[in-house]
Amino acid sequence: MPRTWIETQAAGLALRLVREEDDEVLFPLFADWDVIRWLSSPPWPYTRKDMQSFVREQAATDSEDAETRFAITLEQTPIGIIGVRMRPASHLQRGDGPNIGYWLGRHYWGHGYMTAALRGVVDHVFCMQPHDAICCGAFVGNCASLRVQEKVGFVRDGETMLCSRPRGGEFPHINTLLTRAKFVSH
Repeated sequence: MPRTWIETQAAGLALRLVREEDDEVLFPLFADWDVIRWLSSPPWPYTRKDMQSFVREQAATDSEDAETRFAITLEQTPIGIIGVRMRPASHLQRGDGPNIGYWLGRHYWGHGYMTAALRGVVDHVFCMQPHDAICCGAFVGNCASLRVQEKVGFVRDGETMLCSRPRGGEFPHINTLLTRAKFVSH
């Protein structure tokens, strides 16, 4: 994705590529069990070294990671991350295409920031790529994340089991899908 930033409709909120210096602000927001327990891949406990390695990989221009990760910023300060990755068809999504994952620091929950960030990334993906659908999802029990997706127009598209590294096992996961046509009319 060529753009390095995305504007949102929420005042003071913007998305930009993750930078190496973001680790200092992002680490205390992410190393929070109430945030990390809803994710699939990070280790627990999460260390500062883990965050430094993560942002260093994201900032590398030659990174082979197939995911583009944006820092969600409020008044230019990172408050979370949202990423888009291309995935093949699997138990998480019916067909090949973009899949979005995200997290937001607990202090920033309930203010509409994640809804605005998700809407901005979805708009960006549909403007920049030819795909007719975007996939997302959340572990069962993460009602707030599913509500954010519903506000943007995502609909439930099945359920599967997904490994949660922080929780140390497989847990039920709700897959969601948003078509280009639904987003445009939403």
